[in-house]
Amino acid sequence: MLKALKRRIAELGPHFGPAILEETFALYRPLLSRVPENARVQLNVPYGRDDRQRLDVYAPKAAAGSPVLLFVPGGGFVGGDKRAEDAFYANIGHDFASRGFLVLIMNYRLAPLHPWPAGGEDVGHAVAWARQHAAAYGGDPDRIAIFGQSAGATHIATWLFDPSLDGAKPVSAVILASGTYRVAADKIPPNVMAYFGSDSSLYEARSPITHVHPTNVPLLLMVCEFDPPHLASPTFELAARLTDANSRSPQLCWLAGHNHVSNVLSIGTADDVAANLVANFLKDARHFNQS
Repeated sequence: MLKALKRRIAELGPHFGPAILEETFALYRPLLSRVPENARVQLNVPYGRDDRQRLDVYAPKAAAGSPVLLFVPGGGFVGGDKRAEDAFYANIGHDFASRGFLVLIMNYRLAPLHPWPAGGEDVGHAVAWARQHAAAYGGDPDRIAIFGQSAGATHIATWLFDPSLDGAKPVSAVILASGTYRVAADKIPPNVMAYFGSDSSLYEARSPITHVHPTNVPLLLMVCEFDPPHLASPTFELAARLTDANSRSPQLCWLAGHNHVSNVLSIGTADDVAANLVANFLKDARHFNQS
C-alpha cells in the first residue's frame, strides 16, 4: 500500500492546490484511521481571547516533566485548522505523546481579518501559554520545541527572527517545514497577499528571511521532494542565511517521496520517516532532553 501511495504522490509531482491537498488527504486517510490513540486529550483550550486562539492538548498517559512539542499547522494564511478532520492533526498529537511528549496543536488568527504579523504574534502567545500552563498537564515549561509546516513555519520564523516581535524566545528547538520565508512581489498568490498585504514595498521587511540573526536555538529545516519550487527554494535560502549568521549550518533534511503536506499527514503511520526524523532531532537537540 505504501508503494502505491508513494507512486501516486510522485505522479502528482511538484504542484500544490486544493485538488492535490484533498487527494493527499485521501491517500493517508486509511492509514490514519488506524493510528492508536495514545494520549489524554483536551480540546479547544484558550490561549487568547479570539475564537481562533485555541489549542488542543495531547498528554502522555503518564506525563510528568515531559518535553513539550507545539505544532503550528499550515493553511495558506487564510485557512487551516488543528482538527482539519478527526484524524488530522490528531495523528501528530497521539504519535508524539506515545514518544513521551506533551503535544500542543494550535490554531491562530487568519487573514484577511487578521493580516501580518498576527500569526507570528499568536505563536508567541501560545509559547507564553505553554510556559505558564504546561506543568499542569505534565509538561516541562523549560523544554519547549515548536514545529511548523507551511504557513505555520512562516509564523514561527517571523516570531523567532522579526525584531518587531521582540521579547524572550524561550524555546529549546525549532523545526521549520516548507515555509514561505521570502515574500516575492512577482510570485504572490491572493491568499499570501491577503496576509502580507498589497503594498509590495513592505514585502522585504515582512519576510522572515530578512531578519535572520545569530541564534543558539537548534534548528531543523525540512523540504520535500515534491514541494513546489516557490516553496522549496526559500528553505535553501534560509539555510544559507542561517549558515552565514551562525558560522555553522543548521540541520537540513530533504524528504524523498513527500509532497507539501504528506510529510505531516504521514506522522503516526507506517510511513514514519518524517516522524522519526523530528523525534531524533529533538532527542539530539542541545538542552532539550536535559531534565
